[in-house]
Amino acid sequence: MATTTSITASAALKLLDLRLKSTSAILTSAMGEFTAPSQQEIAILRGGGIVELYRIMEDLPEDDEDEEEEEGRVRLKLVTRVETRSVLRCLSVVRLSGGKRDVLAVGADGGCFTVLDFEGGKGKVLHCPAFGKTGECFLLSFTTFSF
Repeated sequence: MATTTSITASAALKLLDLRLKSTSAILTSAMGEFTAPSQQEIAILRGGGIVELYRIMEDLPEDDEDEEEEEGRVRLKLVTRVETRSVLRCLSVVRLSGGKRDVLAVGADGGCFTVLDFEGGKGKVLHCPAFGKTGECFLLSFTTFSF
């Protein structure tokens, strides 16, 4: 007689939250020094609860005979992306007293705001108080992608 093993339905059920195509609409943006002092970066809030941090990179032209025109290319490099799985509405740049870098204050649809720090290029939650009707915090679980 063959022995069979059965897996319960709760153990076999695995959920995967995966977006096939990320949203391209930008809700709002802010400029600051998030990862290092005197390093200009742009924080972008996208639909679907995504916060992206881009570094402004300037490519200087090589030394040519024409030194009068020093036009370089300016490009954006993605530093990190934070997916929150919530509806985000606003963001603002905040410089804490005595700090040399900026942090982001992000407001959610549920009435909660969170302070994000991007030290080392990774998003870290500094402060997430319960605020509003629901009393829940929207960034308890988030995913950080570093590039």
